[in-house]
Amino acid sequence: MNKILVFTPTYNESGNVTKLYHALKKLPYELDILFCDDNSPDGTGKLIDELVEHDSTVHVIHRPSKLGLGTAHKEAFQFARSHGYEYLLTMDADFTHDPSYIPAMIEKRTLTGADIVIGSRYTSGGKMEGWNKIRLPFTYFWRSMIRYGLNMPYDCTGAFRLYAVSMLNPSLFQPLKSQGFAFCMESLYRFKKNGARIVEVPILARSRTEGKSKLSVKIMAEVAQQYFRLLGDRLFSRTTKIL
Repeated sequence: MNKILVFTPTYNESGNVTKLYHALKKLPYELDILFCDDNSPDGTGKLIDELVEHDSTVHVIHRPSKLGLGTAHKEAFQFARSHGYEYLLTMDADFTHDPSYIPAMIEKRTLTGADIVIGSRYTSGGKMEGWNKIRLPFTYFWRSMIRYGLNMPYDCTGAFRLYAVSMLNPSLFQPLKSQGFAFCMESLYRFKKNGARIVEVPILARSRTEGKSKLSVKIMAEVAQQYFRLLGDRLFSRTTKIL
C-alpha cells in the first residue's frame, strides 16, 4: 500500500499528541502525520512543532482559533489531495480511536477495495467502554435515528475512517455545512449518496484518559439540525447525486 496520511485535529490535547505520535510510528507502515491545531491554550501546538522539527513526516496546520472539527477535516481532505496521498486516515487524538486497529482497517480496504473503511463501535464485535453516563444514551439515540431515518447502518458519528483520497472530490466536501461533530454524519451521507463503497471493522472505543471531552449543547444542537436537514434531503430530493 502506498504512503498513508494520518490526520487528527487537536484542541487542548497536550497530554495525548506525543503519545499518539509514538504509537503511530510503531505501526509497520510508512505513515505521514498531519495535525491541525486550533490555537490550543494548553501548549498542544508547541508540542506538535517540536515533533515537526525532528521528523519530516509530521506536518501541522496552525489555525488562529477554535474553528471546529468539520473545517479541520476539510483542510485534511485538501491537504491529502494536494500532496498526492493515496489514502487518508482520520482519527481523534484522545485515544478513543486506538491506533492498534489501523492494520485491520488497511487490510479491510485491501480485501474489499472500499472507498471508506470505518472503525465502528456498532458493527458486530464493536464495543464502547468507560463512556459518560449522559453521553452514552445520546450516542445510541443518534445511532438509531441515523440508521433508520437516513438509511445509514454505519458508525456515522465517529471520525475513525480510512478514505481513498481519489473519492474526496472538493465538489462533495467543500459545500458541507457542519462545523462540529455533525460533519462526520453529513460527510458520510453525502459520500454514500454519491456512490461511495463503505465497509466497517469493529473497534473497542474507550473513553479518553487525558483532557476533556469537546461535546457541548451547541454541538448536540448542530447534530439535530443537520440530521433533520439530511432527512429532508432523503425524503424529498429527486437527485441521487450531487452535480
